[in-house]
Amino acid sequence: MYFSRVLLDTSKRKTQVAIVSPNKIHGAVEEAFGERQSRNLWRIDKLRDKSYLLIVSAVKPDLSCIAAQFGFEGDCGESREYDRLLNRIEKGSKWHFRLTANPVHSLKREKERGKVVAHTTEKYQLEWLYRQAEKKGFCILPDAACVMESNWRIFTKRNTRQKVRILEVVFEGTLCVEDVDLFRDTLMSGIGREKAYGMGLLTIMRIGG
Repeated sequence: MYFSRVLLDTSKRKTQVAIVSPNKIHGAVEEAFGERQSRNLWRIDKLRDKSYLLIVSAVKPDLSCIAAQFGFEGDCGESREYDRLLNRIEKGSKWHFRLTANPVHSLKREKERGKVVAHTTEKYQLEWLYRQAEKKGFCILPDAACVMESNWRIFTKRNTRQKVRILEVVFEGTLCVEDVDLFRDTLMSGIGREKAYGMGLLTIMRIGG
């Protein structure tokens, strides 16, 4: 597994458009893997007033195309082996986390398949997160999670005229690992829906270094 990142040049008009239109980033991420079709996690993240594209993948990507479109001249991004972090995970270990996700639920309809809609209030967004944690090998410490951002992403799907509306919610907090194998799989495969459009990537930082 690999963890990659590209520093984004937010002064570029193309980058500004891509940040709010995740279908454009999705296309660039696909190109970074050439003909190797696989599901890769990605998201746009901010760190110390800088914006990065983060990618978790089974194979090492070619970041040059992404950097040329949305990054700085001469900067081709960086990739490092993700297994080093995965191997540090132990049962009972505690980590700070950040997750960008699309929390949704299904509206029940008589004799019909339920319609999937987004949770738009912080209370239900956090309840969704706690339910996901139960299934993904970790628990969230009491009162240790919050919603940092909640934004609608509206764009036209590639090669079609279909309008897409996705609610992007950024969570931060502190978690404790309960099932090591399941939690490692969560870091590699993500949480929730709309992974192609920048949702589901959970990143962690060990408490105490």
